[in-house]
Amino acid sequence: MKKRLSCVFLLFSVIVLSGCWDQRELKNIRMVHMAGIDLMENGLVKLTVSIPTVKSSLESSAKVVTPKVSAEGHTVLEASNFLQQVVSQHMDLREIRILLVNEKYAKKDLYEGLDFFYREAHFPISVYIAVTNSSAHNIVQLAVEDRSLISEYLYDLLKSGEEDGMIPRESPYLISSTLNKPGKDIVLPYVISSSIKGRARIDGIALFHNKKMTGKLKDEVARTFVMLSPQKSHGMLTEQIGPKDSYVTFSFESKHENMKIDTQNGITVNLYATLLCQLVDNPTGEKLNESKTVEMGRQLERLLTERAKEMVKQLQTANCDGYGIGYRIKATNPHLWETLAWETTYPKIKIEPHITVNVRNRGLLN
Repeated sequence: MKKRLSCVFLLFSVIVLSGCWDQRELKNIRMVHMAGIDLMENGLVKLTVSIPTVKSSLESSAKVVTPKVSAEGHTVLEASNFLQQVVSQHMDLREIRILLVNEKYAKKDLYEGLDFFYREAHFPISVYIAVTNSSAHNIVQLAVEDRSLISEYLYDLLKSGEEDGMIPRESPYLISSTLNKPGKDIVLPYVISSSIKGRARIDGIALFHNKKMTGKLKDEVARTFVMLSPQKSHGMLTEQIGPKDSYVTFSFESKHENMKIDTQNGITVNLYATLLCQLVDNPTGEKLNESKTVEMGRQLERLLTERAKEMVKQLQTANCDGYGIGYRIKATNPHLWETLAWETTYPKIKIEPHITVNVRNRGLLN
């Protein structure tokens, strides 16, 4: 009897659960792979999307074409609705890989633009969000010779930027929650058009306070920010500290140490990082003994520490708590946190960066 009841229950379950009300067949949708948001001079918002499409004919084999269409509206949602009127099928965001926002829009209110995408049930968690200097529309329109999809090119560009320690790793869903809470501010990759036709390049990171972009760190200073961040980073450094004032190149790996916060006499924050370096290029060909290598390490340490101090100054000028110092104080000293007006306190606290350089060996140069 029990066996019969089990069979009936399983049969009923198969009938009831065999379908889903939220079905969207691929033949009825158009997958958006990249989107750009621009705030125009007239105050309207331009939304530009890239929609790869497989085009085939009897005479030739199938190939991928990538239409890029734009529409303007008072909000991102209205612009999207206008776009939907000219796109033949429903636009689906589940495959989107890159979301670009121009600097003018980012300085107005980044969250207004992100809110439209976050409300999409299928918005992916692996998307890259970046700021561009002038027009997101122009970046979306780039035609890269060795890639059929501009979204793939930019995705790989930003991915390699993370791996090379040029930009920090940021989760799009953590970005959303961070924008609405004091004690931690976001930073995003800053992308510009390259002088090489059809290419873009990473030009540092955009700094935010609350929901608005408030500053920018250029290439080398941005790399220093990543060195002192909690995530491990590695990459290459070329500096003028070699024999006869020559430029030498190091490969490095940074090991982050926990920040230390002293609240006894005001707030003092110490940031620490250790760089394990290897000299990989010495154009002079001069033999480097241990004492010369140690001296180069000291010079690099002084140079990076000064650069880190400049980075901290720019962070505080932009009122960007990119390291989440406020979060740390809130977690370890909640009573103190309740007394602080972090908006005005953060730019005035003392932040001291400490970078230690260890040149481990000289590879095959000697």
